[in-house]
Amino acid sequence: MSTAGFRTPDFRGLLRFDEPMHPFAVPSRTVQAIRSAQIAHRICTVITACLMVAAFTITEVGMPLASAAERAAPGVTWASPIPAMEILEAFDPPKEAWLAGHRGIDVNAMSGEPLHAPAAGVLRFRGSVAGAETVSIETDSGYIVSFQAATSDLKKGDEFAAGEEIGEVGDGSHCDTSCLHIGVWKAGGNKVYIDPAKFFGHEQSILLPLARKPAREPAEEPGKDSTTSGAGAWGGHRNGRIPDSAMCVLGSAPGQMLRCDAQKSFDRLSHAYEARFNAPISVTDAYRDYATQVILKRRKGRMAATPGTSNHGWALAVDLGGGINSFGSAEHQWMRANAPKFGWIHPGWARQGGSLPEPWHWEFRK
Repeated sequence: MSTAGFRTPDFRGLLRFDEPMHPFAVPSRTVQAIRSAQIAHRICTVITACLMVAAFTITEVGMPLASAAERAAPGVTWASPIPAMEILEAFDPPKEAWLAGHRGIDVNAMSGEPLHAPAAGVLRFRGSVAGAETVSIETDSGYIVSFQAATSDLKKGDEFAAGEEIGEVGDGSHCDTSCLHIGVWKAGGNKVYIDPAKFFGHEQSILLPLARKPAREPAEEPGKDSTTSGAGAWGGHRNGRIPDSAMCVLGSAPGQMLRCDAQKSFDRLSHAYEARFNAPISVTDAYRDYATQVILKRRKGRMAATPGTSNHGWALAVDLGGGINSFGSAEHQWMRANAPKFGWIHPGWARQGGSLPEPWHWEFRK
C-alpha cells in the first residue's frame, strides 16, 4: 500500500474571520478540519508501521520461495551421472524440515561405477557425511548436487565439463540393493531440496533384453511414418568403440554424443520441439561406449544387451524423457508426427503395439 492517496487538508479556505465568534471559540469548520487531519495522520501511521513490519519480515525470513517445479528448470536436461539411470526410490520430502522424508532420489548403481558430472561446475566437497562417503558439486547454473555413496580424486574447486568423469560410486548405500543417492538444492540462501528427477527428464530408463527384440523390423505400412532404423555399423568403427573425434556433442544436451549428422539433425528437432513445448528435448541417454555397456551388463544381467550389440553403441540412438517417454502424451504424439521430418524414428518394435514397447527409444535412420 501507499500513502499517496491521503492529502493533508488545506486550512486556508476554512479559517474565515468574518463569522461572529466568541473570543475563545474555534470555528466549527476548523474543528472538523483538525479532526480530519488527525484521522489521516493515524491512518498514515498504521500504514507506515505495516510497511516497516513487512520490510523487516522480508529482510529476516526472505521472500516466499518459488515452487520446486519452478526452480528446477535448467536450460537443458542434465547428463546422467551414471549410465541408463533407473530410479529405485522417488523424491518424497517431509512437510517440515525436522521430519523424516526422502530428500532426493535413489538410482540403481553398483560400487565402482564411474560417476559423471551432470553439468559443468566445480567440486564443492568430498568426504564423509553421517558415516557415508559423499561428493558434492556446484554447477555453473547455481545448483548444489550431492552424491552418496561416492568418492572422488578431485580437489575442492576443481572444474569439470558436463559428462566428465568426476569420481565413482562408493560402498555402503542405504538401499536394499546397491544404489546411488542424489540430492539437489539451489546454491545460496535457504537449503530447500528439489526433486532431482526433474533435472534428468523424469526418466526411469529401463534396459530390456535384446533377445526379445525381433530379428527383423516390421515391414512399413503404406501411408504411415517410417519404422525402419538406420542404426548399425558405419565408418569402419566397432560398436561402442567409436572415437570422440568421430562424434559431436549435442547442443541441446551437453555431455551426450552422437554421430555428427545425427547430432545436427537432432538439435534442429529439439529446437522445433522447444518452440512447441518451451523446453528442449530431454535426453537421458545417447552414445554408450563399450565400457558402459559392460557396466550395464554387470548391473542388470540378462536384462541388458550383450556388450558390443547395443544400438546406442553406434551413436545413432537416444533415450528421451520429459513426457516423450509416455505413450499417448502430447510430447510423444508430437514426436511421432514431427521427428521423421528430421530423420528420427520410433522403431516398430518399440511402439505401443510392438514386441518391446519403449516409448523413450528413438533412432536415426539416415
